[in-house]
Amino acid sequence: MIWLVKREFWEHRGGFFWAPFWTGVAVLALTLLGLLAGEVGLMVHGAHGTFEVNGVTTNLQEMLAHVGPQQVEQVAKALAGSLYSLDAVLTLVIGIVLFFYLLGALYDDRRDRSVLFWKSLPVSDAATVTSKALMAVVLIPLLVFAIFLCTWLLLMLVMSAVVLLHGGSPWQLIWGQSNLLPLLTLQIAALPAHMLLSLLTAGWLLLCSAAVRSKPFLWAVLIPILAGIANGWIGLMGVPTVSSHLLWAEGIKRLLLGTIVGPANTIVAEAAFGRDRGFVVDWSTTWRGVADLYATPGLWIGAVLGIALIAGAVWFRRRSSEA
Repeated sequence: MIWLVKREFWEHRGGFFWAPFWTGVAVLALTLLGLLAGEVGLMVHGAHGTFEVNGVTTNLQEMLAHVGPQQVEQVAKALAGSLYSLDAVLTLVIGIVLFFYLLGALYDDRRDRSVLFWKSLPVSDAATVTSKALMAVVLIPLLVFAIFLCTWLLLMLVMSAVVLLHGGSPWQLIWGQSNLLPLLTLQIAALPAHMLLSLLTAGWLLLCSAAVRSKPFLWAVLIPILAGIANGWIGLMGVPTVSSHLLWAEGIKRLLLGTIVGPANTIVAEAAFGRDRGFVVDWSTTWRGVADLYATPGLWIGAVLGIALIAGAVWFRRRSSEA
């Protein structure tokens, strides 16, 4: 299993590692360019150039020298937002990468006939399929989370240097914010839920990759969407159908987008930005939401269905030797 996992990483290193890595580098570069533009503006207008904050005329030096609770709270909101936004961008990038990786994971080697070589090795089809699911559901999300942490720490160091350069206190404005550690802990606690939610998507895409003879993308996308449309038409005829919310939000959305978005992302977003954009976080309620998420039957039902779909992918893989 270790060698199978290494094989997957070696063959898809560009998407698994370099895509999120360069995304983090791009975020750092854009941040540095924005800070550089601000420094150039200060040089043009003078270090003591004035501007208005809430109707009060001040300058950067005075603002950093007389930081009050209101300014600290505003910085805390901005840092929490940056923490979530960076995680969301990396999750989106790797979610798209994993979607197409899973679609081609079992289809590509049938298309180029290399499946005959892999079947000649003393490795079972179950181990092969499991290694691919393990990479997509567990190992790559953990790798991307590590890249996210490194990128975010570098952002914090850059912002600390800027604050220190202008006479401010990095601890007071950056590192001493009381909401950052709880938010980071919340993201870690929600990560296993995201993995469980993505298991259904991984199973469905692997099944399509193993079963169809051509164009797995169309099969994977059109079958759920057509099922949703058919359910709506049947409902118009007065025949009992599956609830639209249950079918689209809990079924089709999780089937296709489980590697990108889910309830875990919503909980973290509410903690980062505040419910209804009010920037008020009740951590007891937030942690209760995480506990409720793990207690939701749909989370575990979807995970079980995902495992069943992976078993189906193994069955098709065992019986298919050519495209």
